[in-house]
Amino acid sequence: MQTERSRKPTRTLGAASWASLGLAAGFSAFAAWQVGSTPAGFSSAALVPVPLPAEQADQAPAPARVEAAVAATGPVRSAVAEAKVEVRVFTEGELRRGETLALALDRQEVSAQLVHEIAAALRPVFDFRYARAGDHYRLARDASGLITEFEYRRSEWERYTLHREGETLVPERIEPAVLVEPARIAGAISTNLYDAVDALGESGELAHDFAEIFAWDVDFSRSVRPGDEFHILYERRYLKSEKGARRYVGAGRILAARYSPVIGEEHSAVYYEQGTGRGGYYRADGSAVERQFLQAPLTYRRISSTYTTSRVHPITGLRRPHLGIDYAAASGTSVWAVANGRVTFRGWLGGLGNTVKIRHQNGYESWYGHLSRYPNLALGQQVRQKQVIGYVGSTGLSTGPHLHFLLKKNGQLVNPSRMHAAAAAPIPRERMKQFAEARDGLLQALDARALRVVTNEAL
Repeated sequence: MQTERSRKPTRTLGAASWASLGLAAGFSAFAAWQVGSTPAGFSSAALVPVPLPAEQADQAPAPARVEAAVAATGPVRSAVAEAKVEVRVFTEGELRRGETLALALDRQEVSAQLVHEIAAALRPVFDFRYARAGDHYRLARDASGLITEFEYRRSEWERYTLHREGETLVPERIEPAVLVEPARIAGAISTNLYDAVDALGESGELAHDFAEIFAWDVDFSRSVRPGDEFHILYERRYLKSEKGARRYVGAGRILAARYSPVIGEEHSAVYYEQGTGRGGYYRADGSAVERQFLQAPLTYRRISSTYTTSRVHPITGLRRPHLGIDYAAASGTSVWAVANGRVTFRGWLGGLGNTVKIRHQNGYESWYGHLSRYPNLALGQQVRQKQVIGYVGSTGLSTGPHLHFLLKKNGQLVNPSRMHAAAAAPIPRERMKQFAEARDGLLQALDARALRVVTNEAL
């Protein structure tokens, strides 16, 4: 028999306390379900309960997944309803090499219909044809599968979002406050352009942009020699925090550039806008740097076979014309359209294997053979110069990964290496005075003096 001193008081849990315990058990079960359903790797999908505003709570549908998780705890359904939560499904990840948003989301079991809805809604601010590996996405859906939010981030200063307003998904481009300062970088090449720029503390992206400016005149895959000089006047971009601290986030637009090879002609260009958003690169005389065709449709290791009227085929052993150029490159290397045009063929073409054909202006047509695969490319689709239209492979009659490139003019094969493509429109005569003023300032900042030491300096 217990004494009065040893008898411990007992307490009865009220309805509110039982409800709290039920909710805790329910969310614990929900958390366990969430962990068990998360795919491996960087990509992930999660269900998160989000409190609703009071004015929306009464109209909100009951969150089915949360209710299922707590059903076993007893009389807590009313407590879940009182909590007034909305379930959202979050799906996020990064695009892999050669992957489209549709392929990435398909891996995470997001329907093609939702992908189409996202692409259509974002089209006014971003075209997914220009998506690239490393782009990050985050999709939010409600319990019924309806898109509530979507974010697509390409870099720290380029981000696109969708948010729902009633029945409409509203697109927006988010641009953080970026501080831009001009800077100059110059040096001499010892191995290649990318290593030289990297040695001066800048990223390969700046080297890539520099090479693109002169891509119509210089083939940086094979024409670079030790001792070649480069000068770049460009923008440095900084993100500024709320406390005023700034952080360098990368190179921006190139304002002026010069490439001085040991052997050959010097090339210079300045950036000039004839109107808002209508900028381009021009030589000192006002002629456009851009031409109708690129020097090469990819970054390659070497030319394994040139354009010739007689060659012994390495597989058949027969001597026959080889009226194209073979570019040896690693399997999976991106292949670009050499000019703006329209896709007229995409598929298997005998010995050429997977092939893409593009029709251009002035009667030209380019062929790209032995491809391993294609991006999301459709017949009749318009493509722009240097847009990725395939990837190097070894399909068809091929002894190893390479691109077989053909060029036709009015139906007749021509030698791509001897073609002199027309240039884009020059600066109009009535704007030459304004152009000359801008040009002189940029070239002076670029510094025309002989290079004595490598430099990397803010101006």
